[in-house]
Amino acid sequence: MTKTQIEEYLVELENNLLNNSESIQIELSRNWANSFPNGSAVYLFREDGEICYVGETGSIKGRMNDILNTKNHTLRRNLGNHYFSELPNYEKPSSKKGFCDEIEILLNEKIITNLTISYIIVGLGRKELEERLYNKFQPRYSIKGKRGAKTYFD
Repeated sequence: MTKTQIEEYLVELENNLLNNSESIQIELSRNWANSFPNGSAVYLFREDGEICYVGETGSIKGRMNDILNTKNHTLRRNLGNHYFSELPNYEKPSSKKGFCDEIEILLNEKIITNLTISYIIVGLGRKELEERLYNKFQPRYSIKGKRGAKTYFD
């Protein structure tokens, strides 16, 4: 593929994700998470309509199961840090430890009430699309440079 063809492909993927993919309400249950297909995907969360997180995964079903647990998903940790770090029982979470029960309940309510998810299945170019969307929208809860992603243009 030429650079022009790659760019056109990424523009088409971006357009499909932003404009043609369903905006799904979050339920935070195993049944909900298991309703997603098992394919590779690029996904984004919107908070009150604004893109707040962009990610890519080898399994959208697996990743939605991850969103159920603070230890397994950066979005949960960053959202909780943003909204609940001033609470007296706050302790910074990690991939080894979640929030206390009170904050987990508040975090679940915040996610269910304020966030939606959209995704598209992407077989080729998902890291490039994720990076493109990150650069374009600078989502509040995404972490830049976590993988040092290379693009076809490097």
